[in-house]
Amino acid sequence: MIRGNRRWISGLVALALVASACSLTVAPLEDPGIGESSLTTIVYAADGSILAHWHAGEDRTLVVYDDIPQHLIDAVVAIEDERYWDHPGVDLRAILRAAEANGAAGEIVQGGSTITQQYLKNVLLTNARTLDRKLEEAALAVRLEEGLTKEQILERYLNTIYLGDGAYGVGTAAVHYFDKDVDELTLAEASLLAALIQAPGATNPRTNAEEAITRRKIVLDKMVEQGYVTSAEAAAASLEQIVLAAPARITARARYPYFVEELKQQLLDDVRLGETPTDRYNALFQGGLRIFTTLEPAIQDAAEQAVTAVMVEDDGPDAAVVSIDPRTGYVKAIVGGRDFYDEDDPIAQFNLATQGRRQPGSSFKPFVLAAALENGTDLYDVFEAGRTVEVQTDSRIWTVENYNQSAFPPLTVLEATVYSVNVVYARLMDAVGPAQVKDLAERAGITSELQPYHALALGAQEVSPLDMASAYGSFAADGLHVEPTMFTAIETHDGAVVIENEPAITQAFEHTVADQVTTALTEVVKRGTAQRARIGRPIAGKTGTSQEHRDAWFVGYTPELSTAVWVGFAQTNDTMEEPVTPITVTGGTWPAEIWALFSLNALATVPYSQLAVAGEDGTVAVDVDLSTGYLAGPLCPHEHIHRLQLPPGDVPTVICPIHNPSDIVGIGAGQVPPVIGLELGEAVSALNRAGFEVRLDWEDGGNLPQGTIFGQAPDAGVPAQAGSIVTLVLAGPEPGAVMPSVLGLTMEDARTELDLFGIPMQFIEEAESDPGDAARRAGRIWKQSPGAGSAADATVSLWVNPGGDS
Repeated sequence: MIRGNRRWISGLVALALVASACSLTVAPLEDPGIGESSLTTIVYAADGSILAHWHAGEDRTLVVYDDIPQHLIDAVVAIEDERYWDHPGVDLRAILRAAEANGAAGEIVQGGSTITQQYLKNVLLTNARTLDRKLEEAALAVRLEEGLTKEQILERYLNTIYLGDGAYGVGTAAVHYFDKDVDELTLAEASLLAALIQAPGATNPRTNAEEAITRRKIVLDKMVEQGYVTSAEAAAASLEQIVLAAPARITARARYPYFVEELKQQLLDDVRLGETPTDRYNALFQGGLRIFTTLEPAIQDAAEQAVTAVMVEDDGPDAAVVSIDPRTGYVKAIVGGRDFYDEDDPIAQFNLATQGRRQPGSSFKPFVLAAALENGTDLYDVFEAGRTVEVQTDSRIWTVENYNQSAFPPLTVLEATVYSVNVVYARLMDAVGPAQVKDLAERAGITSELQPYHALALGAQEVSPLDMASAYGSFAADGLHVEPTMFTAIETHDGAVVIENEPAITQAFEHTVADQVTTALTEVVKRGTAQRARIGRPIAGKTGTSQEHRDAWFVGYTPELSTAVWVGFAQTNDTMEEPVTPITVTGGTWPAEIWALFSLNALATVPYSQLAVAGEDGTVAVDVDLSTGYLAGPLCPHEHIHRLQLPPGDVPTVICPIHNPSDIVGIGAGQVPPVIGLELGEAVSALNRAGFEVRLDWEDGGNLPQGTIFGQAPDAGVPAQAGSIVTLVLAGPEPGAVMPSVLGLTMEDARTELDLFGIPMQFIEEAESDPGDAARRAGRIWKQSPGAGSAADATVSLWVNPGGDS
């Protein structure tokens, strides 16, 4: 015992000599920062919410002093270094107290290190408890306080301490334990974090709640003793229940993991983050970056909910969805599988939306159409259709037949597109040439490897949903292809820009080609194979079904979103026919239904806007100020504005500078037209033609039929800026909120009506007791439950008379 006391007395003398240096001038120590510690990268959604934390080893998020709440600062100082604000880096009183305790125990039971010394140990020194190391620590502490302020040292200390469960620093610990930013911590939470510093394992609130609460009480008592809080405040904090966030193994999981994992893989290949793979890995997992993505949680949720609503069978086909803003290339949503974290699914982490490549079937035909239009074909050119055709290729005779061996008379290219006639598209492919179709598809945005074979016309080569959403976006963007991107910017933890991500934009084809393709694909939805994708607003799209119903697609777009949906068995590539699936799945069934449900929700708050379509004679409708010859602007005199159908090459490209300032970009001026009492489609069309966008508001219209327009704002005749929104008030309730009446409809018409609003149904074949004209009533719905006007939140049962064609 005497020998131990002598050893500690010698140490005290040495430390006292070091501490006496406080009164002398010493060389300041260079700021060590946080040493060699790694920082956690944070991935943000477009709305600012957090998608993921990426880190290797140490999970650490830096915070600045001004963001640290005062009660956390006070709690840490009170329990770890009560004279922190007064000593010069070493605390002789604490050293003497520790020496006395350690001498009495004959071993080290108490330390005398200040916060400054602890910080240096964390970033520069080892954990060895030797006299030489303690002397070095004390000397460096004095030097450090010559170069940094107390606040700077405390900020660095609070960013480097380990607080258990893999969390380094108070910023990470606040999120880890409480799912809060550090500046949101309560006194009870702050004192609990301070309690973890001395023994984070022993006082871990997840595994040792009683010890954590006991230690928190000690911290709060210290804060009262030193005047930081009152007894009443401490007592209230002691009684506050500890509410912990989800365990680390769950919070470590990314939100929307298919998107996040695809982003990660892209960034690991992005040379802007480093020349070598190691450099890029270190930047992402140790560099503390802030990555701002394009994902919109509301749109992502809409995509996942649409898939869940339609794909109800656990052992049924898989589905993938990609949705992109065609104007910016921003990827808004990705559904890449059922459950990324399903440990029982061997392909759970294979991204069907980006890695999966399957045959698109007829959804590839728009690229053949675009290539033909570039080559001089017109939508109203007529081709022989028939049932089959034989085409001589470079290697063999290619025999093509229509779906279900349907026989058609000669058809225009438009009608062949609407009804997806294979024979006509085989003739188009032969006329244009596979190499030209391949080239156009790649210009549009297809990145999968394509071969210039004739069968490409019918989608016989594999592509990904990401490819298809991106390439269809070129039709929506008037021929411009905007490269898809998943992030907008990357910054360091302190806000310095690392990458400002601007997508590459290229001219894939002329806007006249895009407009004509859109004209055809709009008709596909209106009256062709994609009627189940109708959502009551202007859309264009195409269905696709591969051989033996192994793949089913619907790819469609509005001006705001280009979205691809694929359905199929990912592992087995089984056919989707009865009895494997309840129905024979084509692009016009489940894929179109998923697309419609998704788009209804994703675009619920987006005003209606019009797709650009070509006139039947190839002309384009434009508003021209005839007094100047320029495109009409919103301030041009109304009497001078006329809507003209002009050949695309003759369309003016400059907005009238005589009547409009240089920053005016809208086209179509004048007054808001009167639309009260019109059909919704007519009203939207009239307002779009006048240059306005449309928003719908459903209200109680008394005895008015549902959907009747009985109000508008601004009122008719009011001058308004082109591009502004006109709100239409319709007699409610909103479609889809209540059960519609399908009495008297055929089974197919009833199914189409209810599918539009995502209402599940079951049919019961039972004869009506008194059908009246039995022949006329055959195959029609005569009873439904729940009835029309009920809440549309349950399966509707429909009784149908036997017979009929449905």
